[in-house]
Amino acid sequence: MRIRNKILLAMSVPIGLLVVQVIAVNYFVRELQSAASFIASAHEAIEADFDALDLVGKLRQEVRKLPSGAVAGQATLLGSRSLRHELWDRLDRAVGAVTSASAARQIDAQQLQALRAALDQARQDHARSEELAALANGDINGLIQGVIYADRALLALEGALNSMAVGLRRELQEAVDHERTIHDRPVIAGIVIGGLAISFLLAFAWLYADRHLAGRLVALSRSMLAIAAGNLRTPLPDSHGKDEIAAMAKALSVFRDTAVEIEEQSLRERQVVLDTIDYGVLILDPDLRVRMFNRAFRDLWSVPQDVLRPHVGVEDLLGALRSSGLHGVSDEQWQSYVDRRLAEIQAADVPPREWHRPDGRVLQYEVVALPDGGRMLTYFDLTDLKQVESELRAAKELAETASRAKSDFLASMSHELRTPLNAIIGITEMLKEDAEIDGDTHLDEPLGRVLRAGKLLLQLINEILDLAKIEAGKLELQPEDIDLRPLLDDVVDTAKPLAEKHANQLRLEAQTDLGRAVLDPMRLRQVLLNLLSNACKFTERGEVTLFARRDGQQVELRVRDTGMGIDADQLPRLFQEFHQAGAAKHRKYGGTGLGLAISRRLVTLMGGEIEATSEKGKGSEFIVRLPADTPVQAVAA
Repeated sequence: MRIRNKILLAMSVPIGLLVVQVIAVNYFVRELQSAASFIASAHEAIEADFDALDLVGKLRQEVRKLPSGAVAGQATLLGSRSLRHELWDRLDRAVGAVTSASAARQIDAQQLQALRAALDQARQDHARSEELAALANGDINGLIQGVIYADRALLALEGALNSMAVGLRRELQEAVDHERTIHDRPVIAGIVIGGLAISFLLAFAWLYADRHLAGRLVALSRSMLAIAAGNLRTPLPDSHGKDEIAAMAKALSVFRDTAVEIEEQSLRERQVVLDTIDYGVLILDPDLRVRMFNRAFRDLWSVPQDVLRPHVGVEDLLGALRSSGLHGVSDEQWQSYVDRRLAEIQAADVPPREWHRPDGRVLQYEVVALPDGGRMLTYFDLTDLKQVESELRAAKELAETASRAKSDFLASMSHELRTPLNAIIGITEMLKEDAEIDGDTHLDEPLGRVLRAGKLLLQLINEILDLAKIEAGKLELQPEDIDLRPLLDDVVDTAKPLAEKHANQLRLEAQTDLGRAVLDPMRLRQVLLNLLSNACKFTERGEVTLFARRDGQQVELRVRDTGMGIDADQLPRLFQEFHQAGAAKHRKYGGTGLGLAISRRLVTLMGGEIEATSEKGKGSEFIVRLPADTPVQAVAA
């Protein structure tokens, strides 16, 4: 708005000044013409005045040459009549010249009439004086009377001439003053018009400079705003020159060139980063034109290089991919398909979703809105992952089927194995007792080995049977309302022989008000005996302690020993099936590696949790937390 007003002002001022100049020039021309006419007339009048005044002066001189009365009388007496006639002729010629000059100068008629009357009277008076002189014939009175007439005529004529001379001098002065005035008027007009012309030139120079400078500043400002908006390719104003605006334009050019170089370097770096990504990336500007893409996108869609380039619209890109058939859209549905794609890209409301292409590839497609209004499209190739998932799913189903078959087999076979094994253990115990009674000491050692092997085999079969039941979901819990302290005392008494075997001290540290809890006593006993058995087995000449406390509706049981401890890398696998901390320990201490796995599953079935901590060379601690009211799970899932 300000620029427009400035332009209107710049246009109106020179137009107004031009109009004033035209009027002033016309007035100046008219004044010059009028002044020239007045000056010519004034010069003519002044010349006529000077001529008339000169003639009057000459006439006065001629009058003064006329003989006075005494001279006339004397001349009469002397008879010099020829001299008088010559003087009067000269006087007539002078008066005629004055009359002609006065007619050209337009002297007042009254002055001319007075002059002629004075001249006629003078002529008559001189004639009278001559007559009186002739009649006097030497008489002094007659001569005096003639002198009086002659002097009176001369005085009257000289008075008329003096009056005319004064008038002519006055008119001459007025003519000179009038000429000076007429001469000064065009000078003043010239000064005024010159001042206006200078003002116009100054205004024009200011307007030119203002328009020139303002135009350059506006162009420079527009370029700066365009560069600030991100348009680094905008043209810059001319930077040639040595003024401040040229210096600013040069600085802006350096800034623009530096920004372009930085942007190009940034684009190259971003392109390198994009090309390292193994999934397809397509970045669009706010007008849905291609801004950047990576190598994975180009390979994924097999787009020709002459099509996939910056500033290409998405619609044109889709049109180039139409013939590939990768979109799986018929010709009749193509336009509606393109419209849907453009709408969802513009709205950026596409969460990650799978896209099954006709060529068998599976892509995960997503549209993300960028802060500048652009869009980023990502295409993850899930084909290999889906293949692996399918294979894993099939393997899992196969493993689950095999595991169920194994569990069913073990569950059925365990019953078949336990029956003869119980018979073997029972007969061996009877033989050992008979040998001790008969004193056959040489049979004690082999029968003891058979008995220990049988019991170990029975324990293994029982654990396998429990594990099979748990995996098959057929293990049933039998929760009961039990008093915790008597159960813990019984467990410790049962584990004492094993503790004494390794010279360990086994004790119970329980809270006095443990109270009662709804738990499966057989499964709780099984878990605690397993933990105490392991602690006593892997500790020699140390201490094994069972801590028990209650915190509201939670019962916490801890089994701590001062044994050899467990390696830190073994702790994560401690509760896996058939795993023991070290093969050497397995050979030395025996065991199946199922006790802790079964204990964890039993604790989980009772709604609790179990964890282990250990420090190499200082011992281990197993912590069991159980709810005081076990959820009823008739069948373990």
